[in-house]
Amino acid sequence: MFAGCGLLDEATTISISTEFNADIPVVIASSGTKSADQASFANAVGFSKSQDLLLASNADIEEYLSKIEDINLNSLLVTVNGLTGDQIINSISLDVAGVGNIFTKTNITMTSNSFTPEISAGTLDLVGAKLNNDKQITLTVSGTASGAMTFTVSLLFESEVIAKIL
Repeated sequence: MFAGCGLLDEATTISISTEFNADIPVVIASSGTKSADQASFANAVGFSKSQDLLLASNADIEEYLSKIEDINLNSLLVTVNGLTGDQIINSISLDVAGVGNIFTKTNITMTSNSFTPEISAGTLDLVGAKLNNDKQITLTVSGTASGAMTFTVSLLFESEVIAKIL
């Protein structure tokens, strides 16, 4: 009897492989005059920028929005675009409102600007559950950089969405 229920449940759900994307533009204004003999960490300029990632903005799952049962986030790819020359992001962190810190990474340059941070499956599960329950999450990137600059933090969550089809 229970095996029959499991088969019925499988027949009434669909698994959709998709990506959730967010591009977060960051503009860091100059903090004043730099002395040539000071280290870049002494001149570090802080930044913080928040943006919402909306479930409804994903075209792959648009027709299933009211029928989603579960969102499994499998991994996160982070790419920082717009850095030039000797610009350095000393540290960058990603926080999700209601979940907390997801990762912190240091020493990002124009040549080392893409990475897959180590994030525990449990943390990704919490983010996926919050996205499913609230239909959105608020992402905040923050940290310090070597000075005034403009860059974009692109976040790509590889995901699987489980939805009812009946």
